[in-house]
Amino acid sequence: MLRFAHPEYLWILWVLPVMGIGLFVLHRWKMRLLRRFVSELLLPQLAPEMSTAKRFVKYSTLLLAIAFLVLALANPQVGTRLEEVKREGIDLFVVLDVSLSMKAEDIPPSRLEKAKRDVSDLLRRLRGDRVGLIVFAGGAYVQFPLTADYSAADLFLNAVDVDAVPTPGTMIGNAIQLALQSFRTDLPTQKAIIIVSDGENTEGDVAGAVQQASEQGIRIYSIGTGTTEGAPIPLYNNAGARVDYKRDRSGSIVLSRLEETTLQQIALSTGGSYRRATSGGNEIDDVYKELSALEKTELGSMQVTGFEDQFQYPLLLAILLLVAEHLLSERRGKILMKLTRLVPIARVIPFMLLPIASSVYGQTVRSHIASGNEAYEKAKYADAEAEYKKALELDPASRVAHFNLGNAYYKQRRLDESQRSYNTSIAASNTPHDQSMGYYNLGNALFQSDKLQESIEAYKQALRLNPNDDDARYNYLLAKDRLKQQKQSQQSDRNKQDDQRQDKQDQQQQDRNQQQDQQNRQQPQPEQANQDRMQQQQLQAQPQKNQMPKEEAERILEALRNSERELQKQLRKREAARVHIEKDW
Repeated sequence: MLRFAHPEYLWILWVLPVMGIGLFVLHRWKMRLLRRFVSELLLPQLAPEMSTAKRFVKYSTLLLAIAFLVLALANPQVGTRLEEVKREGIDLFVVLDVSLSMKAEDIPPSRLEKAKRDVSDLLRRLRGDRVGLIVFAGGAYVQFPLTADYSAADLFLNAVDVDAVPTPGTMIGNAIQLALQSFRTDLPTQKAIIIVSDGENTEGDVAGAVQQASEQGIRIYSIGTGTTEGAPIPLYNNAGARVDYKRDRSGSIVLSRLEETTLQQIALSTGGSYRRATSGGNEIDDVYKELSALEKTELGSMQVTGFEDQFQYPLLLAILLLVAEHLLSERRGKILMKLTRLVPIARVIPFMLLPIASSVYGQTVRSHIASGNEAYEKAKYADAEAEYKKALELDPASRVAHFNLGNAYYKQRRLDESQRSYNTSIAASNTPHDQSMGYYNLGNALFQSDKLQESIEAYKQALRLNPNDDDARYNYLLAKDRLKQQKQSQQSDRNKQDDQRQDKQDQQQQDRNQQQDQQNRQQPQPEQANQDRMQQQQLQAQPQKNQMPKEEAERILEALRNSERELQKQLRKREAARVHIEKDW
């Protein structure tokens, strides 16, 4: 594989055709001046050793020397180099509160957005550490496991919102417990936890989880997000417009406040520290400094593929050509005279410059890709997209351009377009490693699109092609877990709907029974009353052969009362099974 470290210098090659034309014009001008003094018939007798062909050879040699100098300046890199790079760091879990109270705007733009921005800044600072993210509210879930792929981690972080955990509340204890269980035990690394929360409405066994972390030597750093004065919690519709504020059961607007006591106790009990987040504060910088002071552990080594510099070869050719051009005279030689009769060198050599000029066109594909990569690293994803598309206009089959274009789409949350680009790059890949990378990024795009089953299949393909890809394995397990949770949530929703439907049917049946009782209790009309009295008198006059005994009627009434008590008992059990959350924010 060939690439140039500085492809922008290749544009200088466009000067060579101009120089060639200039040298040809110079030659014609010299010949015109010579003919002014000497007749064209006498010129061979007066200057028999003058060679036009050797002059063109000197010009061509000079142009080739300049071309190789430009290539050396662009620094061609050929082949690959494997070098062992040691990586040292710690294992870190960020525990992020995504309860509804994090939507309060006492820290603009909101508590959750400020927290996500701080965590994103932390990811950009980490070097060699493995980091994971746990989101929690009334429950806790692993958003992504421990990984050193900070770009993928940042993408997962951007997708976090208050609906990431369906259960309302704030159970910090469960989140800490899940973080302790999620730490990897393959290496005895230093471990730490960062909690970002407003600390409000804490539930669960916080003390037990903190004690377990302290016994394992895991430090917990906490960041309180919000203000002690508090702020209301805005509610938005599907269009993103604010429609109201969160209200309690009595209809009053809820005022969410920062509760610092619990967060301070958690940090101090484990040897960590507590900081309060502010709008323009650098509390995450202080936490990063403390993390940097922790003892690092060698997490392993990885093979990094590089390119060997090959600038010395075109530079050597350029020097040799310059020396040859200097030593070469314009006098006609006997050997050269014979060669020129067989092969018109003077006509052939200028055409040798055409491949060099045409190579500039081919290099523009790599230059556009390099410009796109530079814009991508500066987070200018729209500019990177434009450069990759320019490269594809010149070479529609470029795997690298399709792959990088998919990354640019991915960063802009244009997931459908990124999936198409990744699929195209996979089809254009020639090596299992390239295909594995394409399937891995395709799986990430499908995961973000909530196409969990398809993302699982993509991660499977990546692992088949590269079984040593730990990140693909973790994302595969994460997608399977998320799919399982989604199915459980759907089943829970169906059960709730069935319960609501049954309750509605019971209520309708109860309403019908009440209406029937009311109809039975209505007074009869006068004519109907007279007829009923006449029938009652006739019945009294007749012998009461079929009258029910009093004991049997009492037994029937007692059975009805027992049945009613059993029904009331079942209703009380059903009501007790329903969970009532006093504070669902």
